[in-house]
Amino acid sequence: MKKAFFLLIAASALLASCASNKVSLDSLSPMAITGVEGNLVIHRMDDNGEVNEDEDGVLTTMLNKTLKGDDPEVSSAQNRVDYAEECLRLLLEDIGGVSVVDRNSVTQNKTYKSAKTNILGFMSTNCVATGYESDRLTIGAKKSRILMKELGASSLVSAEFEFDKRVEKKQVSAVVKMTVRISGSSGRNIVNKEYTAESVDKIDFYGGKYDKEAFVELFKPVTETVIRNFIMEYL
Repeated sequence: MKKAFFLLIAASALLASCASNKVSLDSLSPMAITGVEGNLVIHRMDDNGEVNEDEDGVLTTMLNKTLKGDDPEVSSAQNRVDYAEECLRLLLEDIGGVSVVDRNSVTQNKTYKSAKTNILGFMSTNCVATGYESDRLTIGAKKSRILMKELGASSLVSAEFEFDKRVEKKQVSAVVKMTVRISGSSGRNIVNKEYTAESVDKIDFYGGKYDKEAFVELFKPVTETVIRNFIMEYL
């Protein structure tokens, strides 16, 4: 009986601890966005939902950018990432009720500019949202604390997107994966989570051909969906 009683007390304490440690957006405001990135080449998913990551190699990416520069899937890469950054900023404010630090205040900050953590960051093949530095998805606890103090922010957030396509039953759909990372007041990571969504609308796919202009437009609502799913979880 006593054992059951103590187990009940322990379980209650654990639940209370989990509840008190739950991250909520209102406690993270003001928030500064340090980076939004996404792949240049849209991956094609196989039947198992896997993609060929070799397509993201430095040489392959450079060749694709050069040889397929007119391909809507490649030429729209910057627009996809910029749209994702804009959505993240606006939806954090509109749905999350979070005050987001002005973009220029972040990108022009000296600590931010010098915060590169990976000496091989120059080899990244990701497309970076306009105005931001590459290799700023995480910047380390110490630099995070300094940057937050200088910006008057309570937290830092970054988002890394993967834009894919799934071909099934002679139709192609858009799939978006987003990894969100949030650093709290201590500078340490308190959120690192992936969200995935697929477009409801699909484009007809015949003989290996489809309307690529129409296809890339499918990414916009899916991008909004993954960001909304993230925000709703932490309200």
